[in-house]
Amino acid sequence: MNRVERDEWLGCFLTEMEVSQLEGVFVSVAPDRTFRLLALLTGWRNHVARIESELDHLDSDTTVWGVYDLIAALALRSFIARGVGILDSSSFEGFKRALDDVDSRFRGFTEGDDAGVVRRLDGGDRPSGEWWWDRLPRTGPIRREIERIKLQSSEP
Repeated sequence: MNRVERDEWLGCFLTEMEVSQLEGVFVSVAPDRTFRLLALLTGWRNHVARIESELDHLDSDTTVWGVYDLIAALALRSFIARGVGILDSSSFEGFKRALDDVDSRFRGFTEGDDAGVVRRLDGGDRPSGEWWWDRLPRTGPIRREIERIKLQSSEP
């Protein structure tokens, strides 16, 4: 998404003043590494849109994303959760609406990961409240890759 598309999408949820305030909110993602909270939100939106757009692609398409791209998207969502904790109330409502928009889209094409494959592959100790780590696409290349991983892990 280019800058104009980003601004247009954010404008559906946030005023220019709120965007300006949020541009100053940084989230630590690693020692000595921070990202703007709005960049993380935009990244989450872009990842969700790409994963959704590839649901009908064939596994033979070498450009499609795989399970580790899903994990990268979920890590972005976790960074956003960390950033929400530092938001002040004046900019939270619009941000929350924008986040809910992306989260709803993600929920729309995913289902529960009852086997916990995504959490196992991530290997991280993710808080149980981070619901996005417990979902996977219902269809598509990522889902088929996860099914192959589940089969491999159940073989003796």
